[in-house]
Amino acid sequence: MADGMMRKGVMAGLLAAPALLMAWGSLRYMVSPLGYWIAWGLWATAAVVELRPMRVRAGWKTAGLWMTSAFGLLLLGMAVSAIVNHDGVTLYQSVKVLVIGILCWIMWWLASRVDAESLIQALYSVLVLVTLVFFLSKAFSSVSYGLGGSREGDVFARAGVLWKAGLFFLPLFITDWLCNSRRWIAAACAIGACLFLVSVDGSRTGLLLIVAVGLGFGIVLWWRGDWRAFRHRPWALPLAVGVLLILLLLNAGMNTWKQGPSTGLSSTGSSRVEALVGKALAPVMDNRLGEGDAPRIRLLRNGLEKSRECFPLGCGFGSTAIDAGYGIPMNVHNAYLGALADFGLLGLLGMLGFVVASVLPMRVLWDRSADPRHVYFVLATSGSALAYCVALNLHTFSTEMSEWGYLILMLAFAWQPARAS
Repeated sequence: MADGMMRKGVMAGLLAAPALLMAWGSLRYMVSPLGYWIAWGLWATAAVVELRPMRVRAGWKTAGLWMTSAFGLLLLGMAVSAIVNHDGVTLYQSVKVLVIGILCWIMWWLASRVDAESLIQALYSVLVLVTLVFFLSKAFSSVSYGLGGSREGDVFARAGVLWKAGLFFLPLFITDWLCNSRRWIAAACAIGACLFLVSVDGSRTGLLLIVAVGLGFGIVLWWRGDWRAFRHRPWALPLAVGVLLILLLLNAGMNTWKQGPSTGLSSTGSSRVEALVGKALAPVMDNRLGEGDAPRIRLLRNGLEKSRECFPLGCGFGSTAIDAGYGIPMNVHNAYLGALADFGLLGLLGMLGFVVASVLPMRVLWDRSADPRHVYFVLATSGSALAYCVALNLHTFSTEMSEWGYLILMLAFAWQPARAS
């Protein structure tokens, strides 16, 4: 029994560790990119040792075909582009993608050995740590990223990182709320914390995808007729909203405290609360949503032009980089267009392969006789992977594990139950 408990703890750690490395992706700036890859290497080594013998369960062929084809096409496009353009940088980036593919298969094997409950519990611990570190960093660290500005972060996750953990983990907590009557309070609090991480970061992409996630779950609930099954938890959504408001007010209050009395807040209680609410919502409603996107549009136009010039083999990694007005070269904020310009048609097909791999597990939604816990877990993991793919329409192509980790984690678990069905 003790061995079983120890093994369960090890597996939980193997799940929580990569989730933490993703949520705290800015660790690569603190420990250097090499140090960050070494951390992933240590995780992979521990996983390989724990998972021996590494047998893949029966039924892997369909999933393996899609994932291998996607990585294979992307790698082939990068290799061809590197050779045609005599570009060592593109070749180096292809090596990083190859390593990401290897880590994907290790995640796959890990997913085949644990259940949905283990993943959800691991994400609870990660969310608590990320939220706690955010506030502790603000309270005790002299380093603040975007304090009081339109986007915020902490010493582990700078602005532009926090929203990803909130968004991509959110569907799993919604699933836990819907399917676990004993843990709906914890799930509601986690949903509120996820919404907070997206809000405080001020990511417009995150906000749009949260609306899409909500609509997706609502449509599936309506289509399957599962509303009645979950009516015994009517207070979950108000509780989630309450947690969100409390965290936003706490964050706004800490910003005011660190900035000093010059913020102009009234000394009266009602006026102070009103001002704090305004400060809490301003990063999203005023600053981020109110900003224009002229630089990104300029990058997009340049990316389209480069894609035409470089078709069909690509011009090499970073071919779309221009100064869009920030004083530094930036690539087009569309990973698919970037892959087409950099790695040609093969690179684009590889990227689109991940979109197909994210959608296919959702076929279980059409099985009305399936266990709702199974259905909504697949919806959550596959939906998170698809959300990542959709987010790539507004972000640059990256070869960093802090980005790809979300996709391979969710796809690994999305395909496991789909293969077993």
